[in-house]
Amino acid sequence: MRNLILLILLFIVSPKLNVAQTKIHSHNDYEQKRPFLEAYEFKVDQLEADVFLVGDSLIVAHTKKQINSANTLNKIYLDPIAVFFKQYKNRVSIEKKYTFNLMIDVKENWNLVFPVLKKEIEKYGEVFNSSKSKYAIKIVISGNRPVDSLYHTFPSWVYFDGLPNISYAPEDFKRVTMISDNFANYSKWKGVGEIPVADKEKLLSAVKQANAQHRYFRFWGAPDTKDSWKQLNELGRVIINTDKISESKTYFNNK
Repeated sequence: MRNLILLILLFIVSPKLNVAQTKIHSHNDYEQKRPFLEAYEFKVDQLEADVFLVGDSLIVAHTKKQINSANTLNKIYLDPIAVFFKQYKNRVSIEKKYTFNLMIDVKENWNLVFPVLKKEIEKYGEVFNSSKSKYAIKIVISGNRPVDSLYHTFPSWVYFDGLPNISYAPEDFKRVTMISDNFANYSKWKGVGEIPVADKEKLLSAVKQANAQHRYFRFWGAPDTKDSWKQLNELGRVIINTDKISESKTYFNNK
């Protein structure tokens, strides 16, 4: 009878734990057919925008060759977010507790980009400042970043994508929202079947280290398949890096 009760409890509790742990990161979100809006409608946890500095504007693009001066960070992300934030009165959605991170992957010199980014973000007031509004959109910097010992010196709305195996000072680590690394540093697995045992141990070690510091882990460049989503999610608190927003959200919602 005792074993039966334990099995029932595991059946009831485990799925809830898995759902709670699963976060979705819209990789290169600007390359979606409907940038921002699809991710927003599916309530992803994080959106990624690569930016280049062109004159005094931040342009969203994957490479310099793809730069289109019309695709500004403001037009694709900041302005639409601000509209929703105003519409729902200091929240971004009718779902009161929903918010997300906007990851800005800096492709240029940080020292040149940040003054422009600061000027643009601060135009929107509390929309991107979680110290002023509980459901503000959190700005997370990736790509070219300042040295980690300076993280704490930036305005309160600035957060950073962390790296594994770095001994951050406590005051700087408070600005680190998650730990990210290239999947290829751990495995060459293509996302079909099972991850090789040795590779899984490497992945698990990285996730455990981040989780012990109360941070999620994101493997960018990981295979974007259901087998991969399933096995990465089973490692612990991970952020699923995906180009397949609808498929991944549907997959985890049905788990």
